[in-house]
Amino acid sequence: MVGLPQAGCDLGCRAVQSQASVGCLLRCLALLSFVILVSLAPPVAAQKFRLSEEERAWIQANPVVRVAADRHWMPIEYMEDGEIKGLAGELLAFIEQNTGLRFVPVPSGDWSTVAGLLERREVDMVSSLVRDFAQPTFAALVSETRTYYIGNTFIFALEDNSMIFDVKQLQGQVVAVKGGGEYEARVRALYPGITILATRTPEDSLIAVIEGRADAAMGVGQTMLPYLRRKYDGLLQVSGGIASLPIELTMGVRRDLVILHGIIDKALASVSAERAYEMEERSFDYATYGAPTLRVMFSYYGPILGMLVVSLLLILFFAWHARKERREAIRSESEKKMFIAVLTHEIRTPMNAIIASIELLGRGEELSAESRRLLDLARSGSENLLYLLNDVLDVSKLEAGRLQLDPAPVDVMRLIGSVVDLLAVKAREQGLTLELVQASGIQQWLMLDKVRMEQIMQNLISNAIKFTAAGGVKVTVGLNTEASSPGMGELRIQVIDTGIGIDSHSLEKLFEPYTQASGSADHRSGGTGLGLLICRQLCELMGGSIGLSSEPGKGTVATVVIPCELHEPATHHAAQTVPEAGAFEVRQVEQALQVLLVEDTPANQIVLQAQLEVLGCHSMLAQTGGDALLALEQNRFDIVLLDCQLPDITGYEVARRWRQAEVVSGATPTPIVAVSAQNDAAHTIACFDAGMNGVLGKPIRLGKLRDTLALWADMHIAEAFEDALSVGTLQAAADSLQIDVDALEAAIEGYDKEAALYRAHRLLGACAVLGYPRMILCLKDLQSHVQVERFDQAGTDVMHLRKVLAEKIAR
Repeated sequence: MVGLPQAGCDLGCRAVQSQASVGCLLRCLALLSFVILVSLAPPVAAQKFRLSEEERAWIQANPVVRVAADRHWMPIEYMEDGEIKGLAGELLAFIEQNTGLRFVPVPSGDWSTVAGLLERREVDMVSSLVRDFAQPTFAALVSETRTYYIGNTFIFALEDNSMIFDVKQLQGQVVAVKGGGEYEARVRALYPGITILATRTPEDSLIAVIEGRADAAMGVGQTMLPYLRRKYDGLLQVSGGIASLPIELTMGVRRDLVILHGIIDKALASVSAERAYEMEERSFDYATYGAPTLRVMFSYYGPILGMLVVSLLLILFFAWHARKERREAIRSESEKKMFIAVLTHEIRTPMNAIIASIELLGRGEELSAESRRLLDLARSGSENLLYLLNDVLDVSKLEAGRLQLDPAPVDVMRLIGSVVDLLAVKAREQGLTLELVQASGIQQWLMLDKVRMEQIMQNLISNAIKFTAAGGVKVTVGLNTEASSPGMGELRIQVIDTGIGIDSHSLEKLFEPYTQASGSADHRSGGTGLGLLICRQLCELMGGSIGLSSEPGKGTVATVVIPCELHEPATHHAAQTVPEAGAFEVRQVEQALQVLLVEDTPANQIVLQAQLEVLGCHSMLAQTGGDALLALEQNRFDIVLLDCQLPDITGYEVARRWRQAEVVSGATPTPIVAVSAQNDAAHTIACFDAGMNGVLGKPIRLGKLRDTLALWADMHIAEAFEDALSVGTLQAAADSLQIDVDALEAAIEGYDKEAALYRAHRLLGACAVLGYPRMILCLKDLQSHVQVERFDQAGTDVMHLRKVLAEKIAR
């Protein structure tokens, strides 16, 4: 027999009776319903499939067998693409494979129609028949085979119904049953007190209960539970099981086909338990019951979906938090760079004046020894402060990736020799020897960045002198060309001192910013703690490395290894005949810093372009946000100076769009600095949020502009005096203000508030650039009057504005 053995049936019934929770009941019954034990053979083992000569002859004479099957009894049997599917279909396919028979389904309706087909001999067999349920007229037409499946009858009702274990509890009620077969006829015969609502499919029986057309549904559990679990969980429940209605399925063969009956019976008996289990698994797996409802999805997968939603929310939160932190970090970095730009200008400028004054005072012949000592201390402190500013600026550039190398043919021995000569005076003052040794012959000139190599050597040698109390410092230089590819070499420099030495713990931290060795007794070295960090980053930028080895009391060895390209001396001498540009000379255009100036006010355009020209920069002008974006697409700029108030779109939007374009194209971000008369915190935050790198407030002094440009481009920016702008330039800028004043007056006379505020803002920015404080005060009064629409008072302000402007032009 095939199906649940009686012990399984009893267990299912006891489980139904003992469950207080409907959810537990459903899970238990569903589990029992799907675990179908198959035993097609006699109790001991499956029999070997052997056909007699008579059976083989019959098959050869009658290879095609016509089969009537239920079209809507999934997963037991159903029709799909003109073939019999389900458990019955699996068994028929097995019989075909082992006998040579071919089963052809015959279209048929209910079982009365099938009975007619059998009588007329238009059908040879039926693939599923409920044992002992067939009506006498139908039973007389077929012979039943051995049982291939055992199932149980379950009752399904709405969730608020009570449990049902006796059909008598359904007396007088409407019960939905799949119609058109022996099962319906058997239920009608056994329980005449129940009103039967015949349905086309098991699912239709469940729907009838949900729609209120039936009080309960009755059917084979394995044909109805999948629908319940997949679509109607939460609406319906398994209300009980009917032990008096077990289902035994057989196949029915027309009584006159005795040989066929024997063949089918033998085939069913030969199916092993393992093979039967595989058939049962496929029949349930391949059956399609439609898409599950959302209610069922939440019922079964609610916790998982909840975890997924929570996980997604957490991912979104962390992504938002990471983006926020990244923006904060970018803003902090931009603020730091702006601070450095201000620091280098606001401190270095007066410090230069202090140093110059100290030098002038030091030339006096009437100074006492104590006065000279104090002047020396003041000069030393001022120089140390300038070194600190330069080191901080270098570190900032290195961290931002803005520092670029400028390699050129260099005589390494002459370069290092000049550094040694420069520091020899300091070494002699401390009673030390300073020696330069060429470890191996260097016949070639090397492609190196001369300025950065000098910086590395000055840092290393001056550090060695600082930390050496007695003895001396030796610098060895060597070039290895054997291990390198043709035309390449490896420069190796060692700075060896006999100083205080460094313990291993401190040695590991020396390349961290603002870190110094603490081994000296009096800690007299001073310095910024940035020198070694700068050396390491410069060496790495050149593709090389730097290392330290030291023992306390025995000295320190600093080793620099840099790969470099070799150059013949003659080539270099030819190049050296070209004179270098003077400190105040404007550089050639092809070497100039490429600046995009986005400004719509003529006065600002004149002044800023003149300032950039004095600083040796090449500028391109864009008067609108659209022009700026087009220029950025078509050209490459080293930096963008961007006004935030433009006639078409704001500078914030320009920066935001360009940053998005850079992300899409993968281009290196172009530094963008806001140029605005606004200097409040909200404006600064808006600039950084839009992706700008800094804010340059008006009025823009030449020194501050120079330091800002130098911060974002590792190129020499020409020095210039603050009054370097020509009188003609300033006069042209002042004259251009007349146009905006005329437009402002026209807007006020026309009571156009928006136009008046726009013109006032343009004039305010221009006056800030030109440094006209009286006009700025007048314009601010005018803005406040226009805001409250006091146009009569604003007209008076315009008259006063014209008077102040006329005085400026007259000067």
